[in-house]
Amino acid sequence: MRWSLVLGVASIVVGLVLLIDPFRSIGTLRWLVALGLAITAVNELTSPSLASRMQSRVIAGLWLGAALVAVTWPGISVQQLAAVIGISLAAGGLIKLISATKAAPGSRAVLAISGLTNVVVGVLVVSWPAITVLIVALLAGLRTIVFGVGQLLTLRHPAAEEAIPEANPDAPRSRWSNAMRLVGAVVALVLALAGVVISAALHDAQPDEPTAFYLAPSPLPDGPPGTIIRSEVMDGQYANAITYRVLYLSTALDGSPTAVSGYIVVPNSAAPAGGRKVLAYTHGTVGVSPRCAPSLTGPGADPLAFEGGDRFVADGYVIAATDYQGLGTPGPHPYLVGSVEAMNALDSVRAARNLSQAQAGSAFAVWGHSQGGHAALFTSQMAASYAPELQLQGVAAGGPVPDLVKLFKVNIETQVGKILISMALSSWARVYNLDLAQVATPAAQVIIDKIAMNCLYDPTQILGSVPGSLTLNLTFLRVPLWEVEPWKTIVQANNPGNAPIGVPILIAQGDADPIVAPATTEALVQRLCTRGEDVELLTAPGVGHIDLSKVVSEQVADWIADRFAGVASASECNA
Repeated sequence: MRWSLVLGVASIVVGLVLLIDPFRSIGTLRWLVALGLAITAVNELTSPSLASRMQSRVIAGLWLGAALVAVTWPGISVQQLAAVIGISLAAGGLIKLISATKAAPGSRAVLAISGLTNVVVGVLVVSWPAITVLIVALLAGLRTIVFGVGQLLTLRHPAAEEAIPEANPDAPRSRWSNAMRLVGAVVALVLALAGVVISAALHDAQPDEPTAFYLAPSPLPDGPPGTIIRSEVMDGQYANAITYRVLYLSTALDGSPTAVSGYIVVPNSAAPAGGRKVLAYTHGTVGVSPRCAPSLTGPGADPLAFEGGDRFVADGYVIAATDYQGLGTPGPHPYLVGSVEAMNALDSVRAARNLSQAQAGSAFAVWGHSQGGHAALFTSQMAASYAPELQLQGVAAGGPVPDLVKLFKVNIETQVGKILISMALSSWARVYNLDLAQVATPAAQVIIDKIAMNCLYDPTQILGSVPGSLTLNLTFLRVPLWEVEPWKTIVQANNPGNAPIGVPILIAQGDADPIVAPATTEALVQRLCTRGEDVELLTAPGVGHIDLSKVVSEQVADWIADRFAGVASASECNA
């Protein structure tokens, strides 16, 4: 009885910890998992089983072996722990399936369904290691709690222990017991299949890979930046405009020519004398995989890609929207690499001027939010030197990522933050040819690369990265990337506002933004004012990061219209 009390309480405690807070250190997790596996093995040996005693011992041995591997494997990673658990589950399931062929008719269905469940979950664990911690927490935690409660119940009903039959499939059982086992087995199988369906749905939610349109010829054609390589009409984007998907020449980080994709929206209205005014639109974070390019879906299908498009079309603007290098076209995408974002945006304006249907003039403004706000500021910094033939009228930047170090520090503990930082790490390691192992743990590197394959257009796509970001709670950065070279220099070089802009600037900020802290944006405004820039700060009360551009889009459009009309701006710096 004393053994049942100790084992029962210990099992419930271990199970609750696994369920409530599995995302501790990998060392703590593997001990908790090992305890759960060991208790599951004891449960297999001591509880009534439909399998033969020999088969129960083999299954228990698998669980004990997995527990031993979990605690003795030096430096075991989440992926390796997943393999251990997944293989044990699948092997135990196969044994149960074999047992079902020789079991009594009343036991056959339960054993078969239970075995199939274990195989399905085992395969799921191995194939989707980022979600392993969740599966381990649910399975090991729940099973451990159930076993613990069962041990405590024997204290009230000692005769129950004597009633445990030998593990014999032919042992007599009540119809009620068999029915409950069958119901439990069916529920477990349904949950396992639901996991497979969810996994498949999250995978299918990601966009298709880019089509042949995005593959540039090799070698690239001759021509200056902005030269259009190819174009095609995109259907169903704006009712009063024609949208063209374009592939055009731009410049990479090392100064070499590169192909970049995007789209150009041309209003149906007649072009004025001197050509249409142009809006360079720089989009926010959508991912770093080539399949995340906005031009693959278009602004009409993706509300995150562009807010205010209808208004700008109605006002007669040509919209030049770059995908940025590595989105659409083969990667890597230089995520938050300001100079590349700027060159890609400026060359999209050149591409619009080279598209005869657009009849675009040389005057333009730039507007972007989040990553796009970051890109917009860099575009304005580089416009005069990189594209002197263009006349920049003003720049509007929403939630513009003004300080990357503060961005990382504020978001490093959040799940969204871990997703964004993972994308930055994956991107920079490839763009700058850096060793990711310098700043990330070996276990985290695999998860970072998997997160970098996902896009962020809708909640389902974002959900695909959440298991990985949760697992990064266990292990992530070896050292802060902003404290070690060359990462430290890269971070500082990609902070906007460190070069003259010389045109009116509008910075929009939600005062409830948890990602880009309002105080950080206010500090950027003060820094720009100190350097003599013309800056307006538009604060949106109660607005967070994601909704900002939708909330302020009309005000931004009015502000940009005033810049083209030559209206003087109401600068914060003169207040």
